[in-house]
Amino acid sequence: MKKMKKVMALALSFMMVVAMSVAAFAGSTAGSSTYTITAPAGTDHTYGIYQIFTGDLYGTTLSNLKWGANSKRAENVKIGDDVDDSVIAALTVAKSAVNDTAKLDVIEKYVDLDSAPVVTISDKAVYSAKAGYYLIKDNASLTGKDEAYTKYIVAVVGDLTITPKSVKPSVDKQVQDEVADAEEGADLEGWGESADHAINESFKFKLIATLPASTHYIDYPKYAVKFTDKMSAGVTFESIESVTVDGMSVDAKGYKCSATAGQAGGDWTLFIADLKTISGVDLTDGAEVVVVYNAHLNEKATVNHTTGTTDNKNTVSLEYSNNPNVGGEGDMGKTKEDHVWVFTYEVDNTKVDQNKDPLPGAGFRLYKGTNTSNEVELIYDDTLKAYRPVKGSEVAQEMTSADTTGKFNIVGLDAGTYTLVETTTPAGYNTCASITITIEATHKEAVTGDSATTTIDNEKSTMTNEVINMSGSTLPTTGGMGTTIFYVVGSILVLGAAILLITKKRMSAR
Repeated sequence: MKKMKKVMALALSFMMVVAMSVAAFAGSTAGSSTYTITAPAGTDHTYGIYQIFTGDLYGTTLSNLKWGANSKRAENVKIGDDVDDSVIAALTVAKSAVNDTAKLDVIEKYVDLDSAPVVTISDKAVYSAKAGYYLIKDNASLTGKDEAYTKYIVAVVGDLTITPKSVKPSVDKQVQDEVADAEEGADLEGWGESADHAINESFKFKLIATLPASTHYIDYPKYAVKFTDKMSAGVTFESIESVTVDGMSVDAKGYKCSATAGQAGGDWTLFIADLKTISGVDLTDGAEVVVVYNAHLNEKATVNHTTGTTDNKNTVSLEYSNNPNVGGEGDMGKTKEDHVWVFTYEVDNTKVDQNKDPLPGAGFRLYKGTNTSNEVELIYDDTLKAYRPVKGSEVAQEMTSADTTGKFNIVGLDAGTYTLVETTTPAGYNTCASITITIEATHKEAVTGDSATTTIDNEKSTMTNEVINMSGSTLPTTGGMGTTIFYVVGSILVLGAAILLITKKRMSAR
């Protein structure tokens, strides 16, 4: 028995600390009976201290092992009884386990975590402990919080200070814009925190989870992530473009997505059950999980006619595995939300005559750019009381100036240059020349990250347009009544002269 206890002492000296923490040992005095365990600063985490064994500590060697207050032992064994040979043998084998998780699989057989710890400490509190073998458990309630639990700490006491160590990812959301009018600071492909697009124009969002390099992922049997995306009412989901982990493509069988094509507004999730099973990915080197999806603004999108903010906000948060300990497989931490913003614009138009009175019945079509090769297909929306870009199977219409107001407003346009062409001219009026419409705008997210603003350049932009038609002119003509009467009188005189001549000839003949 004494020989086995010496072996146990040697084994424990090899198994001083098991977990995401390094025990700090003060120079222990041989034979000292008590030592200190000190909690780190802060009240967010509390630490339960469980006594597995007691014994005599000399340097870093624990001998004469007895069952401790939180030990899990046979029914006929009491606290303070000698630790039997079979336990010592099992722990001796455990010292050669490949990692801390494997060691804890053995150690946890001998500690009752359902029992009350000998003490719970936090925020620099100091516990005076008997020499022994202890498990220290992070008792914080972290589900839904942006934090992770510390792996159980097992240490031979010695004075030590608890040093919690954990790993947690971050999340970012981006939206893609055309490179030419992307926000300042956007990357070379137009990805940034804000964008502007036409209603019913397809574009992309990107969700990015960044996992820092850490050996702590080894302690997790599985490592799950779940994106929660919140779309404003003015955004419609189309499809998942791609899911990758460190550039490795994940097919649809590798994740669960709750979004459905055509979903307008609301929340949806994308869940990957275990990143550690993806071939070619080593989380200890860090990893980036990227989800790209297609979407568009719909008719409920907030529209800007002037400089201002928008309600077209999209949000993402990330849930992630945050408990590497036994029983914590389903526990998930949660990051703060990150936002992006999408703007779209309104151009107001009124058709009038030369007296500035509303002129109904004029028809127009809108073209992208400075020529008429690329028509912007529009349709009248009764709800919006304006024309907007078509969707799906809708058929484009000619815009017509309203009966009483002459208005034909357009909502849901992207920034840029357009050409407005009159295609139907009211009777009695001349067709007006084509009109260039310009939407010159810049947009960016606020420093606080909780809003974004578009700034419309009023000097360069034509957000309100008055389209004037001139009535047709009365042009000079010939052949009026002034000459007609002379023709009539002349004709009578010629006819009279002819009759007189014939009469004279007849009389001469007799």
